[in-house]
Amino acid sequence: MKLLKFIILFCPLFVFSQEFDIAGSVEAKAMLSNEDENPFWFHTNTNYAVGELSNLSATGELKASLSYSSFKINAGAAVFGRDGVQDAVQRRDLYLQFENSWLFATLGAKKQTEVLDGLSATNQNFLWSGNARPLPGVLLEANNPLKISKTFAIDWGIAHYELNDNRFVDGTHVHYKRLALITTFNENHKLTAKLQHYVQWGGSSPVYGELKDGFKDFINVFFAHNTEEIGIEGETINKLGNHLGSYFLNYEFKNAWGNFSIYHDHPFEDGSGTRLANFPDGVWGAYFKPKNQKIISSILYEYIDTSDQSGISVGSGFDGYFGNNIYRSGWTYEENIMGAPFILFDKNLEINADNTPYISNRAKVHHFGVIGEFNNFQWKLKSTVAKYMGTYRKPFYPEWKYWYNYGSLSYKSEKLGTFTVMGGADFSNITDTLFGGGIEYSYAF
Repeated sequence: MKLLKFIILFCPLFVFSQEFDIAGSVEAKAMLSNEDENPFWFHTNTNYAVGELSNLSATGELKASLSYSSFKINAGAAVFGRDGVQDAVQRRDLYLQFENSWLFATLGAKKQTEVLDGLSATNQNFLWSGNARPLPGVLLEANNPLKISKTFAIDWGIAHYELNDNRFVDGTHVHYKRLALITTFNENHKLTAKLQHYVQWGGSSPVYGELKDGFKDFINVFFAHNTEEIGIEGETINKLGNHLGSYFLNYEFKNAWGNFSIYHDHPFEDGSGTRLANFPDGVWGAYFKPKNQKIISSILYEYIDTSDQSGISVGSGFDGYFGNNIYRSGWTYEENIMGAPFILFDKNLEINADNTPYISNRAKVHHFGVIGEFNNFQWKLKSTVAKYMGTYRKPFYPEWKYWYNYGSLSYKSEKLGTFTVMGGADFSNITDTLFGGGIEYSYAF
């Protein structure tokens, strides 16, 4: 009877649909290094498909879509398995989507779209780089920017996610919204100005008990109102929840050489950051895609700075990116940093009311990436120089210095799939040199 009801309910979708598409992919990796852990760029920003200690990883993905005259329904699932992590087999994606000309609605978990050919150290998002598994939730956003004139258009998005991992405050919610103004001066020049806002709120704390998570509390979270959160004597009136945000500016232009993008992603965690007291913190980047694709397909440089944090002068405090006194697990999911991967989180440190596992949130990073193609081959190089300074409370002496390097060469066959060899080398002033190599196979259908 249940099967009959399902057929009756969903058959009309197939009968009246204009087009039904299904696609999928499989990917497998094998990695080996001279130490227990992998080189930095083997596991970083892989959505946790590869762990720091993984030697084997496999991912399978399946997607389907039903197209109608005025809307489209998409569904997808992706599962990966790997060794060297607590849960060997996990979902990456599991979602259902609805889209029309102006709305894109996603229910479930789906990884972010990769931008800038995968060269960016943050996927052009300081707060959510793709270093952790996608969160489950509901996302409503513009499918296409809403044109308000020939020159101006608006992009928007709002979401509710759940942090369902094992963390200090159990059952933490995440509120997200964005608003962007896109200014198209002409066909060769475009400027995007975007504001992002994330909030961790609600949940159950082992120290303060049940935290506020009612509708009135959501309104306070949405508008970042000042209010009490834990209701103890002497509590400082502050914003409800753990707020993170960013200002993003991206200037794109074209000329005879190719397409250029110059951008800045500026983070903030409190009022000092919103008024730019933590300048020049954030990501400063430049991306170039030449018209002549014979040797280089695209090239990128980013400078990432998290060292200022609005300083430590009297009355200003410091931002301490991604950490929080109440939400002690901070901006992590399954102990993986969700944002810029140059905030160091020690998974071996116990999280309690007196201790935080964030050992360094101050860093200066130079990151370089380049990708190219010739015949059926594609090559990619990444090189990153990072200087970690610890925290304001516990600075590193001496500072930790790392040089992360990655290279890959892929051969693509239309019938057989893509074969890749990769290598990595990490150098440091505090640890032994780490070398690694690997092979990868992927096939899409």
